[in-house]
Parts: sequence; C-alpha cells; structure tokens
Amino acid sequence: MKKTKTILLLSILILCFNATAQTEKEPLKAEFINNIVVDGDDSDWESAVSLFDESSGLMYSIANDNENLYILVKATVESSMTKFIMGGVEVWISADGKDKRKTGIKYPVPLSWEERFRSINRNATREDMQRQENERTYKTMELRGFETVKDNAYKVDELDIKAEYSGKNGNAVAEYKIPFNTFCKTEQINGENIFAIGIVLNGMQMPNFGGGQRFGDGQMQRQMREMSRGYSFWFYTQLTK
Repeated sequence: MKKTKTILLLSILILCFNATAQTEKEPLKAEFINNIVVDGDDSDWESAVSLFDESSGLMYSIANDNENLYILVKATVESSMTKFIMGGVEVWISADGKDKRKTGIKYPVPLSWEERFRSINRNATREDMQRQENERTYKTMELRGFETVKDNAYKVDELDIKAEYSGKNGNAVAEYKIPFNTFCKTEQINGENIFAIGIVLNGMQMPNFGGGQRFGDGQMQRQMREMSRGYSFWFYTQLTK
C-alpha cells in the first residue's frame, strides 16, 4: 500500500512538472503584418497580441512578414521608462528555441556615467551634451551574434537590421526589425519552428564616486537600488506563414 502511494505521488509530481513546462514553453503565435514601419510608432501593431511582463513592467508584441521578424517593446510605468532610457533594453533571439543569449540587439544604448563626466570635464555645453546623449542613446544599436554582420555598434538606419525609439503618448516604445537571413536557416521559418525571445531591461547605471561613499537617506538608497536592478524574461513564438 505504501509503495502504491509513493508511485502515485511520483506520477502526480511528474504530471505537474510536465504541465508547468508546457505552460512555460507554450508559443505565442506571431501576427503576420506586412506593413510595419520601424519608426517607434506602434499604431501599425493594432492587430498584434500585446502581453505584459509584471516583473519588468514591459509590454511586448511579436510579428512577422515573409522576410523579417518584428519585436515591439513598450514601457508605460515611470520606473520602467527611466530604466528603458538610462539602462537600455536588450532583445535576444534563439532560433533553436533555447533560452540562451545567442543573437541580440541592445537598443536604446545609454551613455555611461564616465562618458557624461568626460563631457562635463571638457566644459561641453548643455546642447552638446544633449546632442551626444541623443546620438548614442537613440541613433546607435549594438549587435551581437548575427550571421551577416560583425559584433559592433551601428547606426540604427545603417543596416537591414533596424531599431527605432519613440516617446509617443508619454510611453517608451522601441521597435526592432530583424531579417530572418541574419540569424536563422531557411528551413526554420516554416511556421512550425519555435523561436525563443529574451527581453532584458537593464538597471539604471549609478555613478561610481569611489570610497564606498553613500548619498541620501535609507529611502533614497532603496530607490537607487531598485532603479539599478535589471529584469529579464523569455517567451516563445512561432511564425505565421
């Protein structure tokens, strides 16, 4: 009798594990949209399913046409919007469906505090500093692991791989266009293959004053720790062909 109960318990645990795994791996069907313009305006995404990740405070959508994968990431919560701009966002794609940071885009790409301090030490004007900030953060993307280009920083309109930001309606919105031929094989875009997509919201980089110096009271320090904390999550998708 005891042996029977043990076997029954093990069976239940296995079933529960499988059910959890299937739920976590359940793919989101990408919306087929052939008129997306990568300009940071998400009005052409109205037909796509939009999901929300509670831990990061990010909304996201996925779409494709015959040649490209499109990803939309949006922050509507103030703390997430600040991290969006001051910490940057990373989008990772794994054509084999595994949660691994293989092929990725970092965009926006914020300036480091060291770069800001160098500008201050050069007595740069506020206009020059703002121009530098905009050029780096909104006009530059960093690519890693793509088949057709080297790992490097590129202008957002320099390649077929594209990214664009907008602060439309008081939100932080980024669109990404990734041609299939830059990261996967032709046979993987048949509508059956499962892609893993990782989204990383980096924490806001804090200045390093050295000496372990602290500023502000306990509440301010807690707020600073929270703003420096990053979040990441994975989801899975199949193309619509």
